[in-house]
Amino acid sequence: MLEKDIRISFVGMDPTEPLKKYVVEKLSKKESLLNQATSIEVFFKQSRFTKGVDYDFRVDINVKLPETLIRVEETGSDMYVNIDTAVEVLGRRLSRYSDMKEVWIGEKPWKVLEAESELEAFVEEDEVDDYVDYTPKIGKRKIVEDMSPLEEGEAIERMEMAGYDQYLFRSKKSGKISMLYRRKNGGYGLVEPKEGI
Repeated sequence: MLEKDIRISFVGMDPTEPLKKYVVEKLSKKESLLNQATSIEVFFKQSRFTKGVDYDFRVDINVKLPETLIRVEETGSDMYVNIDTAVEVLGRRLSRYSDMKEVWIGEKPWKVLEAESELEAFVEEDEVDDYVDYTPKIGKRKIVEDMSPLEEGEAIERMEMAGYDQYLFRSKKSGKISMLYRRKNGGYGLVEPKEGI
């Protein structure tokens, strides 16, 4: 894998050649798993709000594959440790993608288990990132009867009041079904279908 195949960006920090070389070297070790990638992006970020704190630095790696996007984010005080951890997690996710290629392309059906009881849904799973013989389990199904349009602010309030990390609603602004979620590092994210859908 050549450096030109990987788009590297620096946000909130000066670009450094040693970091670029290090991440390219680490990703090159996963070249066999990255051969189907249509794009690879690496973002090095330093938060100006958390300078001097344990999670000063963040590395995001985005790998677009024909059927999905694999995204890994790692934060910490040492960018090189962040890169090592992120590439390790990325390797496991790429292996999982490769192992499930027949499912992704539609040759085999997706498997999902239903939790036998609500209590079972809250039992911690082993390390999910290992993906060894892992089958996702749906803990609870909820039928939403009232999808009256909401303002984004109202959806945030309803999500917070209910103690959820995400909230599905119909947007008053666009009229589309949208999903609001709480971001790890604070703030909220909003997922909406693009125009025409």
